[in-house]
Amino acid sequence: MEDISTNERTTGINKNQTRSTKKQTSEKERLSAKIAELEAKVAEYEKALNEANEKFLRLAAEFDNYRKRREKEYSDIIEYAGEEVLRNILPIMDDLERALNNINDDQSLREGLELIYRKFQKTLQNLGVEPIESVNKPFDPNLHHAIMTREEAGVAPDIVLEEYEKGYKFKNRVLRYAKVVVSK
Repeated sequence: MEDISTNERTTGINKNQTRSTKKQTSEKERLSAKIAELEAKVAEYEKALNEANEKFLRLAAEFDNYRKRREKEYSDIIEYAGEEVLRNILPIMDDLERALNNINDDQSLREGLELIYRKFQKTLQNLGVEPIESVNKPFDPNLHHAIMTREEAGVAPDIVLEEYEKGYKFKNRVLRYAKVVVSK
């Protein structure tokens, strides 16, 4: 009898071990499934976080570019604020030059106009306005506006022969293009 009860006990123990092993396997499978599910969620959240981070970085860079562009525009507005006023004053300068070139007899009038002209020139120079030197210089479309071309003996092509209207720069910008005659 003892053998039977030992056998029964062994069989009972084996059944309990099998049940326990099945429970452990089932628990392991459940935990493995739960871990896989959580890992998938973590990967999904990491992907969403990376996308949000990239979006943030792009927006930050875009905003930085916008800020720099606005600062440049603002500084240009301040730096070149008087450009339109100066552009409207240049014809007066041209008229003074013409008057000086056409005075023949009256020396006191000539001296007075020359004084005004020099003061006017100095004031414009102090404001950053400079004349563009054109005659006998190579034609530059960034500085000159060709109103006519002419063949001239002994002169290379694309050389400014005459200046009909003087050009001016304001700081680093062309305020008015010089109107010139260019050699062919």
